[in-house]
Amino acid sequence: MSLLIGTAVGAFALDDPDMPVITGTRINHIARNRTGWWALDGKRRIHHNGDVMATAPEDVALNCLQVGHDAVWVGATEARLYRLEGHDLIEDEFFADAPGRAGWYTPWGGPPDVRSMAMDTSLSLFINIHVGGILRYDNTGLSSTIDMDADVHQVIAHGSRPGLILAACARGLAQSANGHDFDIRDEGLHAPYCRAVATIGDTVVVSASTGPRTTQGRLYRTGLDGGPFQACTEGLPEWFDDNLDTHCLAVWNGALYAGLAGMVWRSDDEGGTWEAVADGLPKITCLA
Repeated sequence: MSLLIGTAVGAFALDDPDMPVITGTRINHIARNRTGWWALDGKRRIHHNGDVMATAPEDVALNCLQVGHDAVWVGATEARLYRLEGHDLIEDEFFADAPGRAGWYTPWGGPPDVRSMAMDTSLSLFINIHVGGILRYDNTGLSSTIDMDADVHQVIAHGSRPGLILAACARGLAQSANGHDFDIRDEGLHAPYCRAVATIGDTVVVSASTGPRTTQGRLYRTGLDGGPFQACTEGLPEWFDDNLDTHCLAVWNGALYAGLAGMVWRSDDEGGTWEAVADGLPKITCLA
């Protein structure tokens, strides 16, 4: 299967953008596992390989999903967490009473969201609340990790290095070697506001900009084990005129992909050089 591109009007395969996977609705997130692909759309539905598995209640928008070995987790508006059980979305009662919930917020005064999730090699679930930090959910329960005011936009777990958790934050790249304690890295960034993050090989790539509304966005790469960030400029615009957003960096079949506006770029050398592989698409919302 090709790279999948979620857009404001549906989901498409990169190798045949004229063949839609889902049509007529915004795609909020796409994820893959050994059973195929999963997607959340703007009509509150969760899809699996093209079939609608469940629909959320009318007051719930579905933002992100994490497919585990024995569960499908769905993050939603008002910082709600659901599990897919058959064709039903069941709200997680423990997360509904999560520690620190009363302090979660958004800068504009609206209710917080579950914005992204990740699962590490120990099957611990890391839940990014915007704005409320990252909660770790494992067999001991829920625990807070990073300072909620770090303003996390995406959390990921490294696929083969236990404990390695990374997060794109308003302060830079947050990185943890144990899944609990985070350090912020920003050396070399022109501005620290980060929205998307991905790893490939021994490299981590982030999108950074001057803030939520920006005309100076850029991709950067650095080593997982340290060092300053280096701007990714070869094959990319000097500046993006918007933020390359959460879930708009993806690794597929040994290559790194980035999507913004109606374009997709690919890098075959861990972000060193890039080439455009799709243009003229509807507004891109996510890649998988």
